[in-house]
Amino acid sequence: MNKLWLPLWLLSLAGCSMIPTQEGYAQKVYRWQGRDINELLGAWGAPTKSMKMPNGNTLYTYDKESTEQQPLTQNTRFEPGTKLSVTDSNGQTRVVETPGRWVNGGVSGGGSIHYQCTTNFVVDKKTQEVLSVSFDGNNCLALPRQ
Repeated sequence: MNKLWLPLWLLSLAGCSMIPTQEGYAQKVYRWQGRDINELLGAWGAPTKSMKMPNGNTLYTYDKESTEQQPLTQNTRFEPGTKLSVTDSNGQTRVVETPGRWVNGGVSGGGSIHYQCTTNFVVDKKTQEVLSVSFDGNNCLALPRQ
């Protein structure tokens, strides 16, 4: 019996690594530190914007944004019937069950969720290597590397 649990446990661990996380995104972007900016531009494409910094280095910024509409959800629940003991005029007791019913609890959801991720790469003016990386936002997610 114990031999059956090991494969299931390993499978569940493998499934957990298939969820995009902020740690996975950090792995994805920090691997660019020390690499040539031309490699980054080739992989990521043109930045959303770039800026020459006062010290001569260049800041490349990539912005990723999207908005998702959330569906409206009808909140209904089933209330089961109840059992009652009823005594009739002859003194006989019997159990009567009332029918269940669906109860409307209103509507929830709707609206929209805004997803955003800004990633910055600072590039050395002389060597053209990525000096530092930073990112911020609720959509800076990637699959963790194994």
